[in-house]
Amino acid sequence: MYASPYEKPAQRRQASVVLQQEYEHEVAENIRATGLGLPVPFSEPELKVRKVDRKGGIDWYIYRERILNPHLYPFTQQAILDFPGRNIIIMEDNAPAHIHHYHNIPRERLGLNKLVWPVNSPDLNPIETIWTELKDKLRDQIGPRMTARDIRRVLEQVSLASPSPF
Repeated sequence: MYASPYEKPAQRRQASVVLQQEYEHEVAENIRATGLGLPVPFSEPELKVRKVDRKGGIDWYIYRERILNPHLYPFTQQAILDFPGRNIIIMEDNAPAHIHHYHNIPRERLGLNKLVWPVNSPDLNPIETIWTELKDKLRDQIGPRMTARDIRRVLEQVSLASPSPF
């Protein structure tokens, strides 16, 4: 799919084309529904935009295209089928890419539920405390200016000194 979360100029241009096509599709569907006397499927068609001055990384669009649509939504739908009667809920933290309002419409159309995550809540994922401890130990051994090479050296020393639990 993509080698990194960063986009090349051609990928950014393609994203703009996709968003324009989505908007035109919503408008056309509303016109068609109105002509047939049906309720409009898109109450407020909107040309979705991305932050112009972003510095790369994952934004709402990349998250939608690379995580939600190809992986999370199909996985969740399959889990609902595999475990009937269970309340399957999507859980995401409050990262800006996760909470963008553009994600609500497709998720609701698919009938998927999302856990409401309070702002500034403690992480429920136990791995987060391990990352904090790991960073503290690395900082103690290396100092505040860590490089990838320094981190790798320390981790290799630790892994050689202690047997693997696996």
